[in-house]
Amino acid sequence: MNYITKYILNYIIEFMNQMINKIYPPSKKKLYKASTLYLNPLLSKVYKQYRPLYYANFLTSFDGRIATYDKKNSCLLTPQSIKSSVDFSLFCQLHAQSDCLVTNTQYIKGLNKGYYGNILTVNNDTLKRWRNKNGIKKQEIIILSNSLDFPINNKILDLKDRITILTTSKNNKKINNFKKNGFKLTKFRGKNISANQLNKYILKNNFKAVYFIAGPTIVEQMINSNLLDKLYSSTSISMMGTQKYDTIIRGNFLKNPIDIELIEMYIYTEHVKRRQTLFQVFNTKRK
Repeated sequence: MNYITKYILNYIIEFMNQMINKIYPPSKKKLYKASTLYLNPLLSKVYKQYRPLYYANFLTSFDGRIATYDKKNSCLLTPQSIKSSVDFSLFCQLHAQSDCLVTNTQYIKGLNKGYYGNILTVNNDTLKRWRNKNGIKKQEIIILSNSLDFPINNKILDLKDRITILTTSKNNKKINNFKKNGFKLTKFRGKNISANQLNKYILKNNFKAVYFIAGPTIVEQMINSNLLDKLYSSTSISMMGTQKYDTIIRGNFLKNPIDIELIEMYIYTEHVKRRQTLFQVFNTKRK
């Protein structure tokens, strides 16, 4: 078998199976299917029902960029150059693990404008069957919105029975408009919904696995309040540079260093572009 034939065969095998190499901790099993990597353990059962598990996932470049300035849409977006062919599959697995999704105003506005995809529902039939098999409750959606500055359209109207908006807004016109359209809305005091306010609401509603698909602000608050349990980080081994960018931690809430614990790490290499991505799982909750 010559080199080219071997290369093509290896590429076909990798494409069909999308295998990921485990590099930490050391174990006899080295290869894992990308399609099931994050489906075990069952996150809704980790704490034996006595409290929820909070987790978030970020895709970042090696130099720490989770988003860079996109001229077309005049905003910060995840650059295509750091995405791999398995990122979305792993995102969907974490999404399917949850019975509650937490998002924000920025995502809903981006969804309406079309530069964010619709990630408010589980669309994969295999993952739907997996959820049913494991008895995971229908997902509820929490939108954190202090401004209530996002449009009401079919993209969220179709999901209004599953959506609760948490807000600190005092704009009765906006509040009544959302209520008139059938949305549940809960008001809190203060300028911004805090991590502790969100935690109390989630405890009250008995959610078990809560996935943050919002930006870094609430995740930073959750880490600072010692509430986030797991951080999944997909690190593209590439450098973006640029002066306009966003990072996982902006520094608005986290004033002191916090040690986190690496518990798993995998590496995936795409043969065609030779792009490598590290998939890391961290414990972020301090004992």
